Amino acid sequence: MPPDKSILHRLLFLGSLTTSSIRIPIASPQSLSHDVIATVLALESLGVPIDLAEREINMQGIGRHGYRAPSHVINCANSGTTARFLMGLLAGQPFPSTLTGDASLSRRPMKRVAEVLANMGASIETEDRGTMPVAIMGTPLHGTNIKLPVASAQMKTAVLLAALFADGSTTVRESARTRDHTERMMAAFGFGIEPLGEITLDPETFSDVPEEIIYEIPGDLSSAAFMIAAAALLKRRLTISGVSLNPSRTRFLEILTLMGLELEADDIIEEWNEPRGSLTIYADRLSSPLQPFHIDGRDVPLLIDELPILMMFALFANGECVLRGAGELRVKEADRIALVARQFQAFGADVQELEDGIIIRGEAGRQLNSVPIEHGGDHRLAMAFSIASLFCDGPCEIPNAEAVAVSYPDFFEHLALIAGFDSIEVAR
Repeated sequence: MPPDKSILHRLLFLGSLTTSSIRIPIASPQSLSHDVIATVLALESLGVPIDLAEREINMQGIGRHGYRAPSHVINCANSGTTARFLMGLLAGQPFPSTLTGDASLSRRPMKRVAEVLANMGASIETEDRGTMPVAIMGTPLHGTNIKLPVASAQMKTAVLLAALFADGSTTVRESARTRDHTERMMAAFGFGIEPLGEITLDPETFSDVPEEIIYEIPGDLSSAAFMIAAAALLKRRLTISGVSLNPSRTRFLEILTLMGLELEADDIIEEWNEPRGSLTIYADRLSSPLQPFHIDGRDVPLLIDELPILMMFALFANGECVLRGAGELRVKEADRIALVARQFQAFGADVQELEDGIIIRGEAGRQLNSVPIEHGGDHRLAMAFSIASLFCDGPCEIPNAEAVAVSYPDFFEHLALIAGFDSIEVAR
C-alpha cells in the first residue's frame, strides 16, 4: 500500500518541530499521494528542508522557533489535512500567512477550525462562506480548555499544533473518539502530552527525538480498503503486508467481519507507538451473501474515509444497509452522499438519500447498469465507483480518473492485478 497518508502528514509536521534529521523510506516519489506533496511544498515554503529522493524522504527539523515567513500564498491544493494543520501551526507564529487551495478545497469548511483556535487567541479570517482563502495574522496564543464542537481528528491536531506555541498548557476534549495518530506520535517524540481521556499538552515539557531517526510509515489502511473490497466481491484471497493496524482505524475491518468476511492479521509489530502487520482477506471462503450493515453517528468518525467503499459494498449486500449521522460526508471533497445516491440510482440500485446519510437496498450477485461515472473529482468516490463498474453489464467511462492520485497513485495498477486484467487504460 502507499504510505499511510494520515501518519505521513503528521510526521512531516511534527518532525519539522524537532531538531532531528529524519529519514522516511518510500517506494518512490511517484507513490506519494498528491495531498502529501502539498504538505511537503507548504513546509518547504516555511523554511523546512525536505528532499524527495528516489527511495526515501529526507527532512531536517528546524525546531519550534525556526519557521520563516512564506514569500507567497501557500497553496494546499486538494488537501484539507494540509490546510487545517497549517492553521494550527501558523496561528502562533510571529508573521502573517495566507492559505489557498484548488476549487474543491475552496468549497470546504475552514471557519469552524478558525473559531476553535480563536479560543486560544488566534486571529484567522476566512471568506464570508467560511471557506478559503484563509488569512492567518499570527498572534500570541494562550493555553486553555477546549471542547471540540465536532468529532474531527484534523481539528484536534490543529489545536494541538497551536498548543505548542501557547503560553501554558492546553486540554482538548472530543465529542467522540477520532483517529489518534497525533497523540501517539507526539508521545513517541517526547512532546509533553497526556493522551488518556482528555488530551493535555504542556509545551514547556517538550523534548526532542534522537538526532537521527528512521521512520517507516505503515501502509495506508484507508487505501487498502478499496483493494479489500475488490478482492471480497471477486472472491479472491488477498494479503496486504505492512499495513497500519492502529485501533482507531480498524473499525472498517470489524464491519466487514460483521458482514461475513473472514480476515486475519499477523506479523504485528509496533514502532513509534503505531502498530502494523499483514492482513489477509479470505474472500475465497465466502459461501453466503454479504450481510447488510447499520452504521450510526458513533462509528462515523472512525470510518470517515472508508464510508465511500462501505456504501459501494452495500450494493451487493443481501438486504437494506443504513448509514446515519454522516452529514460530514456532504462537506468532503464533494457532497459524497448526493453523488453516491445519484450514481447508484444510475447503476439501477434502489437508494434513498437522507439529510445525514443514505439507505441502500442491496442485492447479492447483482449486475449493474453500464453508465458513465460521475465522481465530481472526489478521489475516494472515483475509486469506489471504479470497483462497482467491474460488475456492470458493459464498459463504463470514468472521466478525470487521475483524481485517484490524490491518495492512491497506483490504484488502477493494483485493481488490474486483483481483477485479473493485463492492464487498465487511463487516458490523461
